[in-house]
Amino acid sequence: MDQFYRKRYKLIGGPGCGKTTEVINILAKQFKAGLQPSQILLIGFAKATVTTLQERTKAKFKWFSEEQLESIKTIHRYGKDIACSDKDVFNSKAKREFVKKLKTDPDNWVMLETIKDKNDEEFAVWDEKTDKKFATIFRLIGFARHARKKTLEEILEFHSNHDDFNFAKVRRSEIKYCFNNLNLFKTANNMIDFEDMLEYALVPNVHFPEYKVVILDEAQDLTSLEWKIISKLGKTTEEMYLVGDDDQGIYGWKGSNVRIFLKWPCQERHKTFLNHTHRLPTKIYTLAQKIINDITPEHRIGGLKRENYFPCPKKCCNKENFPGILNTLHDLEELTEVIKPDSSAILCARDWNHCKQYAEHLRDRGIIWKEKNKLQENEGAFRSSFPKKERGILKSWDELKAGEGLNGKEVRALIKYLNPGLVQRGKKSALINLDTCPEEFKDGEARFTFKDLSEKYYVLADIHKSWFDVFRFTTTRKQSKQTPGALFADDDAFNNYLKNCYENDPTLTKSNIILSTIHGVKGMERKKVVICNDWGFSLQNYYSGLIDKEEEELRTCYVGVTRAQEELYILNTGKEKNKFPYLIL
Repeated sequence: MDQFYRKRYKLIGGPGCGKTTEVINILAKQFKAGLQPSQILLIGFAKATVTTLQERTKAKFKWFSEEQLESIKTIHRYGKDIACSDKDVFNSKAKREFVKKLKTDPDNWVMLETIKDKNDEEFAVWDEKTDKKFATIFRLIGFARHARKKTLEEILEFHSNHDDFNFAKVRRSEIKYCFNNLNLFKTANNMIDFEDMLEYALVPNVHFPEYKVVILDEAQDLTSLEWKIISKLGKTTEEMYLVGDDDQGIYGWKGSNVRIFLKWPCQERHKTFLNHTHRLPTKIYTLAQKIINDITPEHRIGGLKRENYFPCPKKCCNKENFPGILNTLHDLEELTEVIKPDSSAILCARDWNHCKQYAEHLRDRGIIWKEKNKLQENEGAFRSSFPKKERGILKSWDELKAGEGLNGKEVRALIKYLNPGLVQRGKKSALINLDTCPEEFKDGEARFTFKDLSEKYYVLADIHKSWFDVFRFTTTRKQSKQTPGALFADDDAFNNYLKNCYENDPTLTKSNIILSTIHGVKGMERKKVVICNDWGFSLQNYYSGLIDKEEEELRTCYVGVTRAQEELYILNTGKEKNKFPYLIL
């Protein structure tokens, strides 16, 4: 047991205390002691975390090769590398293919009629309107497996005990139908999902590579299944460091278990507390502590002694405390005075539905924002209110006007959006279709100037005109209700918005405004932060017994508040009953 404790280290630090910097310092110490990168494993909770760690490592250690950076990875990537590297990933594209096959080619699948459940009051019918239900079932199965429920019977029990109101809309027969056919699909296509990556690694005959040091970042967010991986890793590792902050454990609804992080055995002398935040000014710090102090002491590291290592407020010029700005906004019009087009800002809310009011307000004023939603499958990815596809077309037109050439793919995309009449009649479809376009368009190396397009490829547009007079974008393409493009009522509104944005920022690179849920901005910071206090959360969105519901909401609020480097604004609109009391100033 003494040997077990001797090898374990825990690093705890609040927001802006320099946990990532300390991780890099641990690496530097190990390299100085003679260890090689291949002897160290650094695991990040999510892709965004891993990317940050790789960038910081590369900046600190110039000699690090791209191959050596592969030792910094997510826990899912680690599981795949050691146990199932020969299998393809059941990603978002594969999910769409699976759902399409399930609805259009039922003869190849387990039929719904054969698994009708006696507990279902009404028999389920799958049609084009049930895509959302598929997504809910995928989420349910994933959550259950992260809670160590592997069999169909265990997943059905998980469903019965879970109080998420979205899960309650799903019938048992539908879960059986999706689960059974999903396994058939993965087997037929040699695929694994993200839970498989971990479960394959836990098979007894799978042996973990031995490392001298393992460092795990954002450990408070691990699920029960991921903790099993860490436990197995610990048996073959000389030193293990867990880095995190239990106060920022906000994924209990997804299966994360902050209690394991709290109880993870480690000698007191091997615990390090970072006690100085480089981010929070005094007023924001005080509000943050008011929020987090309401968590039951035994559910926080240090218990009643936690006040001994609370992060200290940021100092200004090492002379006096920087007070910061903490204020209330009573309507969206006041937001205009706070958020300018060139602002460094985060606008966030408890859920996406409450982010929409921000989106619409910024849209009406032609302000570009980036959207980040960690609840999406592409974690860490940004989307912009100025859509990527349209952004690429405008960039291509600017390059043509400057006398530069485009490759075939760029040309086909550009021609697709040209106004009617700007391509010779009957030629447009043939040019944009990969099967019928000129062979030279398929050559990625070939470049085409505007002169080429006008003389050889039937383009009749005037190069001297603005893109706004040449192209016609559309909002009629299929869009999720959560995408920025869905905010526009018609094509004219969409095009006017694009024009306004482009005139304000022709390069479309200046925007540093992030629109997101609180979960999406975890780990980020900006000078200004606006939090919507139309909280609107439901305590039903949690699995009973896994977490304390109220406490996770306190942690979520704490994460949102602590993103602010200088100014924090609380937008208090709507009905009082939906307000989070801690955000009423």
